[in-house]
Amino acid sequence: MSGAKRTPFAAASTLAPSAAKDPTAPLADVDTVFLDLDGCVWFGSQLAEGAMDLVRDLRSSGRRVGFLTNTSNHGTAHVAAKLQRLGIAAALDEVIMPVDSLAEHPRLRQRPSVWFFGPDEVRPHVAAVAAIAETPDEAELVVLGRDTRLTYADLADALSVLVRGGGLLAFNVDPRVPVEGGRMLPGTGAIAAALSYASGVQPEVVGKPSALFFETALRRFGATAERSVMVGDTLDSDIAGGASVGMRTVLVGEASPSMLESPPIPDHHVARLREVWALFGG
Repeated sequence: MSGAKRTPFAAASTLAPSAAKDPTAPLADVDTVFLDLDGCVWFGSQLAEGAMDLVRDLRSSGRRVGFLTNTSNHGTAHVAAKLQRLGIAAALDEVIMPVDSLAEHPRLRQRPSVWFFGPDEVRPHVAAVAAIAETPDEAELVVLGRDTRLTYADLADALSVLVRGGGLLAFNVDPRVPVEGGRMLPGTGAIAAALSYASGVQPEVVGKPSALFFETALRRFGATAERSVMVGDTLDSDIAGGASVGMRTVLVGEASPSMLESPPIPDHHVARLREVWALFGG
């Protein structure tokens, strides 16, 4: 269950002899691979080309695969079930979401009363690590997820906490969520921006690209940053976050030369997810 205390995976197993056909490949020594979901492994309900093969090949080579997502409108079980439905086996502990690192955030050390602004499915996971207030007047901190059913009254309630001096923790500040057909939906960052503009309070990020989130992932897998890689489609989220803790990074998708000339600069860039396996020597 997301938000609950978990037992870390055992230390990384020795890579299989067939882990890489080319031991000099740039990622041949990597034993833990973290994959972004939205815009990388899937687009809405459509699996990215080569995603199933990549995960199969990585696991067959003895590597561990984790799915790091900024999803904030569903719980872990929903995300793992979606992977299963699309053809990729995934255990609950292999999916890491912002709510998994929420308990580690410094803002929660004093157990403040929290006003949760997000979907009902995620509320129990937040309640497992934070004291949720019954009314916004009692809250000292807003925890923000992406609620597709939000109303003006919801915004007003959250704003009332902020203008009284409350803090704002956002599961992420992604402005958009890519779905099938090349369409985009407003992300949690769009909601955070509205609240920030109205209150002057800047959001603190719990998920990607915060180092806290990636450190949570490394602990969960018992992995080291030096032998881990983050694969994703966004420079300011996946690449910046992975680099912040010393992971190697791979950007997936089209990118202009100018995009790759200023930080955060990925260690590797491929146009399509199916091309990632070649970096491991496959």
